[in-house]
Amino acid sequence: MIVRGTWSRTQHSFCSVSAAARTTKALVHRRVHRPHRQFVCPSAEVQQQQQQDSVRHTSKGKSRKSAKQQPSNGSQSSKSSGSLAAKTSKGNDVVLYYCTGWPQAKLHCSVNAGPWQDTDFAQVNSSNGKWCVARMQLNSVAIQTKVDQPLVEFVVHNGAGVYDKPQTGGNYEISEAGVFALRDGSLHKSSGEAVLLVSDLDDTMIGDDTATAEFRDYWESEALTRGSLLVYNTGRAVDKFQELCQQKQHCLAMPDMLMSSVGTKVYNWQNGSWVEDAQYASRLDHAWKLDTVREATYAALAAAGREKMHFRPPEEQNDHKVTCGVHIDVVEQVQQQISNSLGADGVKARLILSGTGDWRFLDIVSINAGKLQALEFVRHKYGFAHNRTIACGDSGNDKDMLSGQNLAIVVGNAQPDLLKWVNDTQLSPDGADARLVITEQHMARGILEGLHTFGLK
Repeated sequence: MIVRGTWSRTQHSFCSVSAAARTTKALVHRRVHRPHRQFVCPSAEVQQQQQQDSVRHTSKGKSRKSAKQQPSNGSQSSKSSGSLAAKTSKGNDVVLYYCTGWPQAKLHCSVNAGPWQDTDFAQVNSSNGKWCVARMQLNSVAIQTKVDQPLVEFVVHNGAGVYDKPQTGGNYEISEAGVFALRDGSLHKSSGEAVLLVSDLDDTMIGDDTATAEFRDYWESEALTRGSLLVYNTGRAVDKFQELCQQKQHCLAMPDMLMSSVGTKVYNWQNGSWVEDAQYASRLDHAWKLDTVREATYAALAAAGREKMHFRPPEEQNDHKVTCGVHIDVVEQVQQQISNSLGADGVKARLILSGTGDWRFLDIVSINAGKLQALEFVRHKYGFAHNRTIACGDSGNDKDMLSGQNLAIVVGNAQPDLLKWVNDTQLSPDGADARLVITEQHMARGILEGLHTFGLK
């Protein structure tokens, strides 16, 4: 319930001007306290006395700390460092998802009857502005709660005197660690597994707007609030991806992270824009010489002839990727010549072939780049197990990330070359424990089918 009202200093409960009342769900306890007309910031002496008496209180914070740090012994404000840092529950942490239209929401909470503090929520990018998230890190002492007191007690406010609290009064309460969601006054513990979903875009996530919207609705209503991460792994450059987002804003879920340019770029969403991950970029220089790769590619073009091979436009090239269009008649010749030339010069690279018809895309990328390499980088960064990481694709340039130890979904409209590869490498499912599934449904509906097959939907 969203209301305006005042806050009790001594009992630290919100006093609503609304008389509405209804029952909230499990894990939400109600306490009713006598009203106070205004919020008063207690002095240090009062705070000390209140702590000794185990009376809940609040004060204005003098410093801000990351939500990754342990709760302090003083009342202060902490700021979440970003939605991805807060999204999954680890150990004894409490992660809270909050559905709101507020531009900035603040979590006002007390852990194990300790000092009250404000924590900023971080927007969840894959929620299209609907959800935000905050983490409450708990130390080993904090979880040793008494029978008559909650592990975490909290309300939410917008920083301007508007609070979200149980309609029956008192504060929201959580009695155990885990991932929780608060929406329309209902607080519940999230069920289901948190997953890292890494999907190709063209003809996998997009291609059928209705199916794309169905996936978005599922993600925002169920998967997201379990602590799941959505990542797009695309051959598009970041500017082309942003153009696509504008075109598909009516149906496409926004990702939490972006892997682009055939796994040569990884981007984090920071302060309203996509920022390249410097740690990933630094790995790609190993055994890579851009000038040598270009020279080898020019030599292959001269041998094949310009009617059979060409460089793709400049926006498709980058410091760790050279991309060409190659006619099917000379594909093997071109690949072999480039591989031999680079090997002789001590350059280690991946040659990735994709596309259908008479013309194919040939991407020459750093040995440490590629869709699987980018997937593994993100998987390690956020601590997802292989059996909770799912790659989804439809074409030859998805083979890389579909061939890892992670789970894999090949959508029903997959290109013949990818299906042939699945059959040739005997990756098609033959039992309940198979890690790859070929779906009946196409595009985004195929992703939903695959998640259901793996028991992760």
